[in-house]
Amino acid sequence: MIFYILSRWKNIHEVGRGANLVHYLEGKQSEGFVLVGLEQTSQSISLDEYEFENKTILILGNEKEGIPIDVLEILDVCVEIPQSGRIRSFNVHVTGAMAIWEYVRQVRKRVRSKKA
Repeated sequence: MIFYILSRWKNIHEVGRGANLVHYLEGKQSEGFVLVGLEQTSQSISLDEYEFENKTILILGNEKEGIPIDVLEILDVCVEIPQSGRIRSFNVHVTGAMAIWEYVRQVRKRVRSKKA
């Protein structure tokens, strides 16, 4: 599933896998969106250290396989949720909710800073 969030509510867009998905994402990149994948990679940035852009598309992978390789190759950045102990991952819906909350928290903070 793919969705994007701006400063205001927007519809959620679901795009099928494969070439259609990659084409869709590349089109959004050309419109100025930053593609952020929620995935554990050797270059992932911790979610609590990443600064989201307003024009962000958040990409979530499949529960078992994660984000497909062809999509990983075009992402601008991967972020992961820091964890400790024996838990190595969260369910995709939990991960998505945490990432969306962090995005919203950052946007709200920027809005409050501009008003001050």
